[in-house]
Amino acid sequence: MKIIEKYIDEISKREFKTREDAIKSEKKNDGIKKLFSFWTYQKDDGTRRFANGEWCYQRTDVDYLRLIDSLIKAVIDYEPWIAKQYESHGGLQRKHIGSGFMIGRYLDDGGSELYHWYGILSNICSGCFREWGQPYYAINCKHTAKPKANQ
Repeated sequence: MKIIEKYIDEISKREFKTREDAIKSEKKNDGIKKLFSFWTYQKDDGTRRFANGEWCYQRTDVDYLRLIDSLIKAVIDYEPWIAKQYESHGGLQRKHIGSGFMIGRYLDDGGSELYHWYGILSNICSGCFREWGQPYYAINCKHTAKPKANQ
């Protein structure tokens, strides 16, 4: 029999082989958590009606831009290898962040914790700022749905 030690980042719940890696991950995830702490929402009621486009949240242009700016800061601070990809384009800017953009691929393929926040951004209509449960509904938003909750 062999004893195996593992360490868990209490924020992300990811497991690590070394204490140092777990501490590094926990610091990163704590920073991300603080950076996005302004973003609040009600959870789906368990029926998946939000995810299936039956209702949405109304956000504001300020909320939307703050989410983008927070994502940019987080990428620069916690995923510098991604930010480096944008150096030849004048650095990572708002125009590089949006639903279906390359940055989403970088975040997903890199296993970044920031992909969660990119997913939320992808669920928001950039015209009327309604947050849907899936990007499909944001992309096909008619700007006429009555939001369930204002945030």
